[in-house]
Amino acid sequence: MTRLLTIALLAFVSLAAVFTQAGGDKDFQVKGTFTKDDPRDQTRGGPSQVHTVKLKAGKAYTIDMVSAELNSYLRLLDPKGNQLEENDNSGGGLNARIFFNCFIDGDYKIACTTFAGNMTGSYALTVKNTGAAKPPPTAHALMIDKDAPALQADFAVNGKPVTLADLKGKVVLVNFWEMRSSSSVKLLAKLAEWNKAHKADGLVIVGVTFYHSEIGQKPGFDKETGDVVTVAKADKTSDQALLREFAAHHKIEHLLLALPKAEALRAFDAYVVNGFPQVVLIDRKGVVRLIDVAGEKNSAQIESEIKKVLAEK
Repeated sequence: MTRLLTIALLAFVSLAAVFTQAGGDKDFQVKGTFTKDDPRDQTRGGPSQVHTVKLKAGKAYTIDMVSAELNSYLRLLDPKGNQLEENDNSGGGLNARIFFNCFIDGDYKIACTTFAGNMTGSYALTVKNTGAAKPPPTAHALMIDKDAPALQADFAVNGKPVTLADLKGKVVLVNFWEMRSSSSVKLLAKLAEWNKAHKADGLVIVGVTFYHSEIGQKPGFDKETGDVVTVAKADKTSDQALLREFAAHHKIEHLLLALPKAEALRAFDAYVVNGFPQVVLIDRKGVVRLIDVAGEKNSAQIESEIKKVLAEK
């Protein structure tokens, strides 16, 4: 082992020990200097120094790499060596910053490097405990205050197969539903109630479903029991007849749309529909304001938000 490699290893062990002793509850800092003899970073190609830090589950951390001499770059690896995050300039200027919610205790590795491969100079690495970790936002949460994805039906009951763009200026409650879903059926009474109470104020309720025959199912309608049953043969035409019969039996007065398979797959993916019913409240500007998957159980909260959005001008 060369003298240079021995010195480098001793320096790494010393830095790692400082972090390990600091623990996951304390703020700590290390200052380093990159030279042309440092190991190369595996992704950026620049000089690299890896520091080990003990982080605690349930804590949030801000990791900053600051330098006045080079373009900082950070990579965060889990205890198994898998990369979790990387960052270039989120710390302002040429400084790097990573916000990390820790949910597993362990010795994490912070790889400090440079954006370009030929940089040298000094830097300061700081890890601050900023309080309790927050779970990452859900896909639904990320849609709030964003433009509602488009929908394109080819069949409608109680109206025409309009698009969401056609409804701009209205408050729209989109209800993704399915006729064989008991939870979807339970919500129908509330939808009727909201439609009657708020239609004059600008609320439009749009039920969105798909063609069962296009996914290999053969649904039919039992007019005596009001149940959706399995029949010998089904196609889009019979699905459309079923939707009309179902709406008549349940006295549904709001708009119902049926999406063909390709559009249903796209739209259900865009709205992250994983179960029925799922309601999406869209304001007059076409912006998503609420997504709820609890259905009838959460009806009070849904109606409260409907009233709030309707009151906005």
